[in-house]
Amino acid sequence: MALVKTNNSERTEILFGQPAVLEKWKQCAFNTKNEINIYADSSGSLETLGFKNYLEILRSLKEKGVRIRYITEISKSNLQFCKMLMNIIPEFHHLDGIKGAFGVTDDEFLATATLQEVKPISHAIYSSAKQLVEVQRHIFETLWDRSVLAERKLKEIEEGTEPEFFEVINDPQRSTEIITNLAGMIHNEALVLLPLSKSMVRLYKLDILKHLANSSKRSKIRIICPIDSENEGIVQYLRSQSNISILNGPEGSIGLLIIDNTKFFISEVHEETGKEFSKTLGYGLYSNSVSVIQSIRLFFELLWKSDELNEKLKDHERLQAEFINIASHEIKTPIQALLTYSELLQSESEKNESYVDAIQRNALRLKLLSNNLLDLTKIQNKTLVINKDKFDISEVISLMVEDFRNQIKSNRAYASIELLFTRHDPIFVEADKDKIAQIISNLIHNALKFTEKGTILVSLKKGQGEVTISVKDTGTGIEPHIITNLFTKFATKHHSGTGVGLYISKSIVEAHEGRIWGRNNSHGKGATFAFTLPSKS
Repeated sequence: MALVKTNNSERTEILFGQPAVLEKWKQCAFNTKNEINIYADSSGSLETLGFKNYLEILRSLKEKGVRIRYITEISKSNLQFCKMLMNIIPEFHHLDGIKGAFGVTDDEFLATATLQEVKPISHAIYSSAKQLVEVQRHIFETLWDRSVLAERKLKEIEEGTEPEFFEVINDPQRSTEIITNLAGMIHNEALVLLPLSKSMVRLYKLDILKHLANSSKRSKIRIICPIDSENEGIVQYLRSQSNISILNGPEGSIGLLIIDNTKFFISEVHEETGKEFSKTLGYGLYSNSVSVIQSIRLFFELLWKSDELNEKLKDHERLQAEFINIASHEIKTPIQALLTYSELLQSESEKNESYVDAIQRNALRLKLLSNNLLDLTKIQNKTLVINKDKFDISEVISLMVEDFRNQIKSNRAYASIELLFTRHDPIFVEADKDKIAQIISNLIHNALKFTEKGTILVSLKKGQGEVTISVKDTGTGIEPHIITNLFTKFATKHHSGTGVGLYISKSIVEAHEGRIWGRNNSHGKGATFAFTLPSKS
């Protein structure tokens, strides 16, 4: 055992020999009070810990109430072992290409110092230094976000199902082949979004629309496309076929095809007269990712239903049209960024972390948009479910503010903005923790949109039987014509955002028997948004 650094209560050591490594692992496990995160490859790393003893340690941690998260690479060789782990660990994920192993707890981490796949662990690195532990926890969180549920990988192996793939296409001819093949694979349903009337004409010339027409005899086909004199004849032909419905949609620059909820292709489409179809296609994404398909399908459904809403709500015609355009822009922007940075990663020999960060940031933006749209649909269908638990609202706000501060540091547009919040003693509420976090996130996001410089102050106040959470900014304030419609659907005055965040927030607050409001600040610039929740002693 070699001491690398010591600082009263903080230690960093290199441990030599399997007995020393195993003993330190047991000590770390015994010291864990709240959470342990484990990353381990599928080779000999686990076996060297002692199969039986390893499972016993994990069971004892679970019985103590410790949260255990586990990442490994699941394969046919370790399938049974992983099943045994899953019986102990609820939060169990798979990640391809894992090498080595490490564990990080509340205050310590232990990592193998080699990537040997066959030989027993010969030495490891241990540390209780706060900064090093925080770095290791951040590394684990990054890996956790990129991993997938173990159940899905197990199903792929046992049932021989197709693994999830996500392919960036930069060959127009390859894109055309994918579209043609997908059109001939339809069994139940196809959703098609065409950004230009010319796109429909070109697909017709390639006989792809004839494939759709043939499939409509056994399947349901829905198409959203701008309709004008150039393609109205084709529209009439398609509408004459059984099970084909067409909606006159807005022009855009993104085309989409979803087949049977199992595969999708999405691509840039350029408007260039006189060129063959493949020449109009830019970068594309081809995938069978269930989560991405669900998100994009939700967007398609909202576009589709907007036509019926316009018929029923004549007085909201302008707002509905704005919503479609803004939602199209909002989903296009992160997708465009994903396409661009993915292509850059492919074209460069070395990995560029800034590109990876940009992809992750835009993926999170797409996830936030899809979550808001999904909640909007649930609210309209009266199927929004509130799951209440008792928790410390002060802690939730503190963690969220810290996350936003990190975003602010990495975004030049927010360089002149300071986000403030003073942590309180525990204040308990009984509410849906995730939904309340969603409201706070929406309010801070809005404040950032409308504030170029100054401060955003998040406050928490406990009153008689309720707590009040407020977000005060020094931005542009609320325009008079918006105030009366603040919490209605699609009310927005900003170039980004769908205008559904406050509407969703109001519905969630009222489901908790609380109140929500917004007003311009009486002294100084900006606005304040606040909501209440019943408090628990």
